[in-house]
Amino acid sequence: MNAQRLAAARLPANHPLWTVIRERPALAAKLRSAFSGLLVTIKGSRDEHMLRLWITAARNAIDAKSAPAPEKKPVAEKKPVADKPVVVAPVLTESAPVERPRQSMVSQPQFAPPPPATSSRSAAPIPQVVFQEP
Repeated sequence: MNAQRLAAARLPANHPLWTVIRERPALAAKLRSAFSGLLVTIKGSRDEHMLRLWITAARNAIDAKSAPAPEKKPVAEKKPVADKPVVVAPVLTESAPVERPRQSMVSQPQFAPPPPATSSRSAAPIPQVVFQEP
């Protein structure tokens, strides 16, 4: 029952609980076994597909390897150079005249009407349906 609750909790793979389970191989094996037994018991039930998804996600969370810590590269210290003066080049910005499209004073519809439907049946009118009482 606890395995079902754990699967139904839908905890993310990086949750601390999964990391604790991954650190203990015996516990992880017991939980995998419980999930296998749970898969057998839910066959034919109304919620089989939903529970199967949850159990699969929980199994994947157990099997997921924790991301290794990125290796820290030694950072070389930068020595300030006082001999060379810092020269900042001026940034020249010339604005080109912006041309706007001319708009007519006559209002135009924003959306064009849809084109007429062209199909092989469009030539014949749709017959009217008449219901008769028995």
